[in-house]
Amino acid sequence: MSENTDSTNTSNPFLVPAAIVLAGVLVAGAILFTQGGTAQVGAGPVSKTLEAQILPVTEDDHVLGSRDADVFLVEYSDYRCGYCGVFHDTVKQILDSYEGRVAWVYRHTPYQPGGMEAAVASECIAELAGEDAFWEYTERALANQQALNTEWHRATAVELGADGDAFDECVTSGRYDELIAEHTMNSQELGGQGTPYNVLLTREGGMVKFAGAQPIERVTLLVERALKSLE
Repeated sequence: MSENTDSTNTSNPFLVPAAIVLAGVLVAGAILFTQGGTAQVGAGPVSKTLEAQILPVTEDDHVLGSRDADVFLVEYSDYRCGYCGVFHDTVKQILDSYEGRVAWVYRHTPYQPGGMEAAVASECIAELAGEDAFWEYTERALANQQALNTEWHRATAVELGADGDAFDECVTSGRYDELIAEHTMNSQELGGQGTPYNVLLTREGGMVKFAGAQPIERVTLLVERALKSLE
């Protein structure tokens, strides 16, 4: 299950409402910051609904970049999702362009066959070999999606510094099942119907949601708008 649509949706419970016009870039035509509601463009009158809350970014999250960043790009992702592999390069470009101002938060939504196994493997690698090993695994997994299987996960874990027996115990323990389910549920509550599903979360609580492997030009425009909202 994956999505690569042009649908966008925003919410900002803390900032003054402001229209974000994509100047013809997005099919939807505009993105709105709203207070306490959901804006739907091109679907008739805007209806006010109780907006689901994103899980806060905590020390338990996997964050690449500064934890004091102005904007977190929270990606609900699946290591076996082809669109996630494509979007990975876009995220890296954003991090390079906005070094120190934008950080990447990786969360699990394993819909594809083998995705759950990969998500568990990544968490076990983080536990046994550290955060750098988690991000190295993420890089390798998204670049070698067709190779992912039980043997690949274990070999990669050992190569990245995890003890093989401890890794075997970890992946069969089930101790990360609840975390992964929590990530998946939160993505769905926010409106995600596939992967990647993305949220730009500002340090003041502003939130812009967008679905799919959007191209770099569109993501850049959204990041610029998120940063500008902080001025």
